[in-house]
Amino acid sequence: MPSWSRHLEALARAISPLNAEPSGDTVAAVPVADERADVTLQEELGFAPETVDQALIQGMEVTLGDLDETAHGWMFRGHPVMVFAVDVAAVEDPQVRKEFYHRVHLASCCGALEDPAQVVWIGTARNNLSAPGLEQPPHACEYCLAKVNHRGFRALAPRERGKVASALSFHWHVNQYAGEFFPAGVTSFWTPGKAPQRLQQMVPSASTQSGTCGFCEWQVPEPEDSEESWFVPVERGVELGLTIDACVLCAQQQAAGVLILPEERALAASRVRFEQQRLAARAFAGEGATADETAVDAADGGEERSWHSVRPRLPLAWHPLCELLERNLAAPVLFHRFAGYDGIAVLAWPEHRRGIVASSSERERLPEGWDFWDKASVLASLG
Repeated sequence: MPSWSRHLEALARAISPLNAEPSGDTVAAVPVADERADVTLQEELGFAPETVDQALIQGMEVTLGDLDETAHGWMFRGHPVMVFAVDVAAVEDPQVRKEFYHRVHLASCCGALEDPAQVVWIGTARNNLSAPGLEQPPHACEYCLAKVNHRGFRALAPRERGKVASALSFHWHVNQYAGEFFPAGVTSFWTPGKAPQRLQQMVPSASTQSGTCGFCEWQVPEPEDSEESWFVPVERGVELGLTIDACVLCAQQQAAGVLILPEERALAASRVRFEQQRLAARAFAGEGATADETAVDAADGGEERSWHSVRPRLPLAWHPLCELLERNLAAPVLFHRFAGYDGIAVLAWPEHRRGIVASSSERERLPEGWDFWDKASVLASLG
């Protein structure tokens, strides 16, 4: 396999011609908001929409111009997709060209992936990707992993980088940047082979609005007024690949796909579940069933403040941040409250008077004398 220096040199030479103006016979890009509203996907591509959904599991040939690019990946007709089997004709070295062809890309990491006319293959299922000329399953592009900092890739040692690359999880990537791939503030579900759908479309008319989660045993309360329920009964969960009743938080972690929850609602559910379980643990200890104070400490987010116990209690949107922090910091206190203040620090280190909040506006509801950062700014600073 050629060295990375040769790879970079070859691609650098390719960037200039690849960025040139496309010739007259270039395949035209298909815009997202096509003005020909009466032209269906079937008419454009010769496939029924459901056929396209299924074809993407293994792979489909398109041009980069057919894709909608986000900051951390690509979309095709509502599907987050990986790009692979890219044949860069401008690269003269056949070994470099072949090696690049056998890469899976999560985002545009070089000039070879910036030309709208470049033919590529796209897919949605990591373990099923196939295309003509692939002699072996394509492997993850390390430059893409570094660009999007997949699972903290930039800070990892070489051996750990190799492990992350070999175990590339497209599911994790889509979850991490769900806000770029799917409409914000909408509960929806996506899995390879099926078009994204609003969760409300799967709710039976007589669906139960409360119950006990079969995973975390939380007694999910009835929603207030017109708020969306935090309970997923099994008749609705079967569409998510679940076989038992669940709360939305456990459903998100156990679903056979990507369950997108409005971040504010998911965090509210996480906080209510945590506080109710903490009160239940305290009541249980107070009844004399156990006087062991560690039961209360565990409910308070303690369990010796283990990161292992922090992540399951938070929505998936907070997991990437936790994964980055746990390499360097002791585990925090969850949902820390302050006497006389309405605000809450989702993650707090009282001994250092530091905390992380959901948004910058939350700082106005918190005391002075502490250092508070919002989640987005911490993630940005960590890459």
